[in-house]
Amino acid sequence: MLPSPTQDSDAAPSDAADPSDAANTPGAEAGTSCSVMAPTLCPDPPVRYADVEPIFQSRCVSCHADNVDGPWPLTTYQDIADWQDLVRADLLDCSMPPADAGVPMTHDEQLAILTWIRCALPQ
Repeated sequence: MLPSPTQDSDAAPSDAADPSDAANTPGAEAGTSCSVMAPTLCPDPPVRYADVEPIFQSRCVSCHADNVDGPWPLTTYQDIADWQDLVRADLLDCSMPPADAGVPMTHDEQLAILTWIRCALPQ
């Protein structure tokens, strides 16, 4: 059963991240650690969709597009907004993108997306 997309897009994401779980998560490649943590502040100016859209295009839509392996599309702003809670959780636990997908995400890319979500997804 697939999780449902976020129903309340106005709800602020939780700021809590458990760094003690980061080094041994299933999505982390052997010999590396996943140390991305949820941002607690929104910078001024905030990260905007135009800043993160290329990351989603290059790292996510090869699997998360209509008629592709990923169980939900991440091709549009609304798609991502609907699934923001799961996107955030998957980045924090390093399960996405999976190591065998061939599209590794840098720490800066992860942080940009997490910051954008923290800032309430400004367009």
